[in-house]
Parts: sequence; C-alpha cells; structure tokens
Amino acid sequence: MLTLFCLGNPTLKHKFNRHNAGLLLGEFLIEKMDLGIKKFKNYKLSSSFLLDGVQCQIALSENYMNESGLGVLSLKTTKLKKSDELFVLYDELDLSLGEVKIKFAGGNAGHNGLRSISSKIGENYWKLRIGIGHPGHKDMVTKHVLGNFKENEKKDLFSLFEIVHLNLSQIFVSKHLSNLGI
Repeated sequence: MLTLFCLGNPTLKHKFNRHNAGLLLGEFLIEKMDLGIKKFKNYKLSSSFLLDGVQCQIALSENYMNESGLGVLSLKTTKLKKSDELFVLYDELDLSLGEVKIKFAGGNAGHNGLRSISSKIGENYWKLRIGIGHPGHKDMVTKHVLGNFKENEKKDLFSLFEIVHLNLSQIFVSKHLSNLGI
C-alpha cells in the first residue's frame, strides 16, 4: 500500500507556517477526496483509496518536525510494509514556491524532518518536495520556515495542491511502479 506521509508541526499555532506545506497538502487531499481519518499514536491515518488499482493512504504527522521519524516508525511497524512504498511530503527551501519535485532515496539536505525519518528507517523512501522558496540568507531560514505563508502565497500553494490532486496517479503510482521496473 502506498502511503503519503505528510510532515509539519501539529499545533494550530503552526497551521500555515511554510514548514507545514506537507501537512497542508495532506489535509487538502483528505478533504478533496472526502476520506475518513483515524488517530493513532504519532500520526493520523486516512481511510484507504485506490489510484489506478493501487491501494493508498495518507498519514498526517502528529509530531513536531524534528521528531517526524517517530510517526513513520510507528506507521512502519503497523501499516506500512516496505519503505519504498512511502512518500514523504515536506517543505523544500531550495525550490521556488509552487514548484514540486520527486526523488527516491538520498540525503536529507539539512531538513530535520527527513533526518529524523532516515535515522529511524534509512533513506530508501520517496520524497515529494514542495517548494517554499529560500529567504536569501541561511541566518533567516528558521524565521522563514516558521513564518506563515502570505495570503498571495497561500493562493499559489492551494492552486498547486489542486494540480497535485488532479495528477495523483501520475505523481505517485507511476513513480512507484517505474521504480519497480514496471
């Protein structure tokens, strides 16, 4: 079963922080597809759904970003069989706002959420990087990622989310199957 694991900080105070791009996308998809959701320790999990005959589910992290690995590890012990069926959705400083890229495996590029996940399950999982733009200087990064999206940025972000929703199968199922050589 393909699992989209969405990263962010779980409190209402952080809801529209740039660091919550992954959680925002997960919540958007769950709402768009009218999926049920159930709470577990360290994550919330949607009801399963089919994309081109492949079972999928969406998990929303219930841990702070730096402890994201706890949720993935909890999920892996109960609801996720193989790491290569995992897509982690998260914010990416090195992509412009509105850009999305997918890659399999590799390092964490300084992202604390990915660092936490990789320390728990290794690096062989998919990454859906959601661009939030870089503030220009590394001393401004923390303030930037913990700052809220501006209203015009939110509009662009949700337009992007709509595109992701309309192309879910091509984004997730096709990538996963091509990785398997199918």
